[in-house]
Amino acid sequence: MRAGIYARISHDPYETTLGVQRQIEDCTREAKRRGWEVVDQFVDNDVSATRSKVRPEYERMMQAVKDRHIDALIVWDIDRLTRTPRELEDIIDLADTMNLSMANIGGEIDLSTPQGKMTARIKGSVARHESDQLSRRLKRAYQQRAIAGKPHSFPGFGFQRVERDGDVWDIPHPENAAIVNEAARRYVAGESLRSICQDFMSRGIHGPRTDNWTTTTLRQIMQRPANIGLRQHKGEIVGKANADPIMTEALYNQVMARLNDPERIKNSYGRTPNYLLTAIAVCGLCGGKMRMTRERVFNGKRYPDQYNCKVCFKVRRKREPVDELVTAVLVARLQDPKILAALAKDTTGELPRLRERVDELTARLDVAADNFADGLITGEQLRRINGKIMPELDDAKRRVGHLQGTNPVTQFIGANAAERWHKAPLEIQRQAIQELMTVTIMPAGSGGRFDPEQIKIEWKV
Repeated sequence: MRAGIYARISHDPYETTLGVQRQIEDCTREAKRRGWEVVDQFVDNDVSATRSKVRPEYERMMQAVKDRHIDALIVWDIDRLTRTPRELEDIIDLADTMNLSMANIGGEIDLSTPQGKMTARIKGSVARHESDQLSRRLKRAYQQRAIAGKPHSFPGFGFQRVERDGDVWDIPHPENAAIVNEAARRYVAGESLRSICQDFMSRGIHGPRTDNWTTTTLRQIMQRPANIGLRQHKGEIVGKANADPIMTEALYNQVMARLNDPERIKNSYGRTPNYLLTAIAVCGLCGGKMRMTRERVFNGKRYPDQYNCKVCFKVRRKREPVDELVTAVLVARLQDPKILAALAKDTTGELPRLRERVDELTARLDVAADNFADGLITGEQLRRINGKIMPELDDAKRRVGHLQGTNPVTQFIGANAAERWHKAPLEIQRQAIQELMTVTIMPAGSGGRFDPEQIKIEWKV
């Protein structure tokens, strides 16, 4: 009989794979005892069976059963296979329809009999209960760590980690703390985040993990409660942190006041544009991006600002009437309150899953930090762990911030849309246009008069 082995471990903080290796060894011995031929192995390492995250090898195993590539399945225990009643019922259905045999190292379960199905369901329910209880205890433990002021798994930029009075503390880094303070003072004085980032890079000042600085990174650094010695948990201040402040409370409050001022919302991406539709409007002939050619005089004739296609060079239009048309149409649209609901909806359903992943990765880093503090792992091992986990954690946090962040369009919606629109920075206006519409400039017809029908506007929302 052709058999497949499925092995899984939900928590492997150091990525040693030892847990799944032991499962495979036991399952291989069981296959030999039964006289089954192992034709494939399906291994999901460091993946929970209760999370909504896709388990690639589990999905491949299910497909192998459906395609009749395997006739039997060997698992160390039923809870390695699944801890959700819904998935268990799928497996029971497969056992019925595909005549799938199953071996369970943790105790015989015959899915071809009512008794075996009942046993599997009971074990699955118990496993799910245990998982829920563990999750509850871990969440309580993380909350307790936060309330006690214990730091996160790695020191933030501007801090360095030391041991003090038998505990782990974050103290100001002699060089990086000064950089954070400099950025805060310059920002409060009126300088933009982008300008500060550009200056840091020109001076060769390294960012938290790369040479580059972004406005998002700088904003996150300056708004951390740890900067003034406070501990945050799930977005709320829970008390004092095991951290010495790196800036005064007065400076921090000034920074937060400006960051949260709706009149000072800034675009964090790319160079500051000079015109409303540059590289946003599309050529109706070739699909290329339209660029702006500034007003000029040639052979005694005045040529006003124009949007030109720099791909086919066959479509051009005066900038001013195009900008006025797009602005008028957009402002009228912004007065529809239904747009706000459409923009606020997370249609992907990804946000809860990403938040869970952030919690999981943060927990793994916390465990590693505790093990280092207790002398169970070396500094080199801690650096390797952080090096593997941090990129994924940063990406998950970035995606969470994108999904739950404020949409630039929402600040304009309402009866006073026109007034707010004209007061907004150009970069925010451009963000709103990109969020709401596609602007296509069609080839001009005969005659020299501007025809609004030749500006095609398609709504995204």
